[in-house]
Amino acid sequence: MQLRSFAFSDIGRVRPENEDSFLCDDGRQLYAVADGIGGLPAGAQASQKAIAVLTQLIAPHPSRQKLNYVEILKEINQQVFNLGRVLSPQSGLGSTLTCAHLVGVKLHINHVGDSAALRLRSKLLEQLTQDHTVEGENQARLARGEASPLLTGHPQALTRCIGQPPPFRSECLVHTILPHDRYLFATDGITHFVPTAEITDLMQQATTPDEAVTQLIERANQRGGHDNATAVVLFID
Repeated sequence: MQLRSFAFSDIGRVRPENEDSFLCDDGRQLYAVADGIGGLPAGAQASQKAIAVLTQLIAPHPSRQKLNYVEILKEINQQVFNLGRVLSPQSGLGSTLTCAHLVGVKLHINHVGDSAALRLRSKLLEQLTQDHTVEGENQARLARGEASPLLTGHPQALTRCIGQPPPFRSECLVHTILPHDRYLFATDGITHFVPTAEITDLMQQATTPDEAVTQLIERANQRGGHDNATAVVLFID
């Protein structure tokens, strides 16, 4: 199997600064998006720090080797937390982080927040990650058969992020890739403004990853460009 990928980040049409960051490294088969939390200071610094530390922690290891992702995310969280104590002692910093590391035919997805990893397989688009928001956590509880939601507040408020004080919880998943899979790692500037059916069509009809990324960001901006929009697209040929 061969890989093709492309990534881009767009400021949108409303925000004064792009607080998203991304990583697209075919050599290490490592892909990530991060979104600095709105409402907190230095969102760009938070997301940039998360991506920088991820890169630094994985760089010393042989390419395509399975790693201790739980500990890697804990260290990323700690370093962003430490940065927050310097840049914003009163409120701290925060960022989402969704990263994927391909080792053989196993895609290791590690996730905190409401950026997302999605897979198009056999014309079916599936979100592989859970949104760590009030709404997402309540939906997960209901899916487990728990009678009533336990969390209240704004539905889109984050319940987990990079940069939070301990205890830190991340979501670590493993999926087997198949030929013709297509993966999208995106910030909520895309997933909140481009409906699932449109994402499915764009991902399916695109002939290259850069075409998919360009069209997804254009569609988000056509909806008003209310947020930064970042996408990393990976084709498995």
